[in-house]
Amino acid sequence: MGYRITIHMALADGAEARLWAIVSQRRADVSRATFEKNRVDAHIHATLEVETDHQGARKLMRHLARHQDIRAMTLELPESAGRLGQGPVTLTGRRVRMTPAKKGASV
Repeated sequence: MGYRITIHMALADGAEARLWAIVSQRRADVSRATFEKNRVDAHIHATLEVETDHQGARKLMRHLARHQDIRAMTLELPESAGRLGQGPVTLTGRRVRMTPAKKGASV
């Protein structure tokens, strides 16, 4: 079963290479990939069609969320596009959790 992952990322040097490095580390079977660069808005719109189950697609998205240039991702079934109740699942960048400094610690 195939899933479509839509990625919106910042246009930076080597961003595509880092994206492909993460995908190849997960050994994901990518059947189709498209990249659209918009230099005016400085972002990349990438679409990956991955042949895996739902759990494998979610794990891949979790690993892709570590990418520093990714702003938002969407996961959807290609067959379910437009069906009621089968909308895409959207993930945005993770929040960085800062721990408070310990009492008496020097900065």
